[in-house]
Amino acid sequence: MYILSIIYGVITKIRNKLYDHKILKINKVENVELICVGNITVGGTGKTPAVQYFAKKIINDKKKGAVLSRGYNGKRKSDPMIVRDENGIYATSLEAGDETYLHSLNLEIPIVVSKNRFLGAKLLKEKYNVDIIILDDGYQHRKLFRDKNILLIDATNPFGGGYLLPKGRLRESLDGIKRADEIIISKTNFVQKNIVDEITNKLKKYNKPIFLAVHKEDHFYNQSLVNFPLETIKGKDVLLFSSIANPENFKKSILKLEPKSVKEIKFSDHHIYSDIEIEEISREAVDYDFIITTEKDIVKIKKNIENMLVLKISFDIV
Repeated sequence: MYILSIIYGVITKIRNKLYDHKILKINKVENVELICVGNITVGGTGKTPAVQYFAKKIINDKKKGAVLSRGYNGKRKSDPMIVRDENGIYATSLEAGDETYLHSLNLEIPIVVSKNRFLGAKLLKEKYNVDIIILDDGYQHRKLFRDKNILLIDATNPFGGGYLLPKGRLRESLDGIKRADEIIISKTNFVQKNIVDEITNKLKKYNKPIFLAVHKEDHFYNQSLVNFPLETIKGKDVLLFSSIANPENFKKSILKLEPKSVKEIKFSDHHIYSDIEIEEISREAVDYDFIITTEKDIVKIKKNIENMLVLKISFDIV
């Protein structure tokens, strides 16, 4: 693993140098502001609610915004593909990818997935004449010019264990932080203040604006989109299942709500559930008061499961 991390690090360093010295071409879409929200580690930084936070700010400012994503794990026949616009949703979670589909449920603005982000951005500008495009998870995608890089640093695992993939969780070396225009330390409410202070002090050498953000439990909702207060599970036996990068934070959120007991079923990040797996989860859920999952997971569940709740998380800069 260590040798592979070294090889990976050399490759990413050379690639970044080629972009830094403009040897590799960076494409720009004219007359549109492009804001990238990304991370330097693999998964779990709270990027999805952060993207929606910034998209809603754009909407509140009466500007025409859009979201562009690569649509990770999406199985689609056309690319670029319009996932939704102001008139409705045109793709499934299987086609768009779970994270992008979740955006489409929460944002009534144009959303496009494209492996070639330049073509996706061009489509958004030409078809919808948007003012601002939020590039979801594009920090390492340097082929597309952006006006601002917003880098999320996860307070619960800020620097990927200090190692590059596959030994650690770093997508590139920490030198990549230099490309950020501003840094947001996310999930600060999941760790002690002294840890947040340590992370902040380590980041100060990059001379970037640093903001702190919290991820808070907001409410539950069921598959019929009926809302339930957080107190619903207090003193109850609950079964958790998820396929997210950091299931431990999901469990911590639930434990704060004081259930009587908690059991977990964990799948790999972005896992696509089979019908058999859902049936097995449904059978096991009979022994619990509630079965609880995440918003990223519910978009992949077609079967109605009795007593299933989805935890809604809010993102706020404090």
